[in-house]
Amino acid sequence: MPTSAIAFEELEGSPTIRVSQRGTVAVREFRCDWSDWPALARLLVGDFELVGSSPTFAAPLEFPGVPNLVVSEIAVEPFDGGAPDGVGVTTLVSGTNRYPIAGARVTATYRSLFDAAGAARGDLPVVPDGTLLTYEAELGTEAQSLPGRTWHWVASPTNPPLLGDQGPSLLIPSGAFHLTWQRVPLPPWDAIRQLRGAVNDAAFVGSPAGTVLFLGATVERQFPFSPSGGFWEVSYTFAERTIALDGGGSVGWNYQYKETPVAGEHWVAIADDSGNPPYRSGDFSSLFEFGTV
Repeated sequence: MPTSAIAFEELEGSPTIRVSQRGTVAVREFRCDWSDWPALARLLVGDFELVGSSPTFAAPLEFPGVPNLVVSEIAVEPFDGGAPDGVGVTTLVSGTNRYPIAGARVTATYRSLFDAAGAARGDLPVVPDGTLLTYEAELGTEAQSLPGRTWHWVASPTNPPLLGDQGPSLLIPSGAFHLTWQRVPLPPWDAIRQLRGAVNDAAFVGSPAGTVLFLGATVERQFPFSPSGGFWEVSYTFAERTIALDGGGSVGWNYQYKETPVAGEHWVAIADDSGNPPYRSGDFSSLFEFGTV
């Protein structure tokens, strides 16, 4: 529905804006006819409709002059609570009070939900227009114990080996990160099921192939008041394990430390008797494509 089809005004004292190191929060207050508040709300938060099996978006409206600041919450109340029309309230489910004289006060809260064009990270997955993607990481290390018999005391003239109970540990770069895809009309349910437990078959969010493991997703509804059913928020969790090789490059989940190196490298690929690695590879780009009806 075009904005011109809804009569509204912004109220005195609106907007208010709060800026912090974590983002910007702005609040605007509008007045419109009571019967128009659902349509105004859908304009503010965005909406979609299915044309065949493809979703057509009406993108969320940004706060004027502040890119990437979009509506995250809406509150509706009577502009004048003392002038209700309760003719439609004959039972508890027949209807509610209406306010045809004074109309509705619609309060829209805007929050910074995403980064413009991935300016902070240019290697994030590309998502369809009208949807939003955010990134959060918890990066660290994991320790792996190594047998002492394969290591020697360099400072000693005879370079004796370490004792069995003196096995050193290696710190391997690892961690987890989350990609949250918001305003999704049709989550890719099949891709989520098929890719759980797989590693990336190509570079993904700056990490080489085979170093990122897809752990799963948390999927929740967003703005379900819309006749279209609203959107979904899909939060993906990935585990990263990146091991730098002496000869250059990096390997990940399908490699294990070997006491005697192969071609000068201690980290060697492993597989079962059929040649299958512990983790199969998959195309993670399908996680960011719409599913089907």
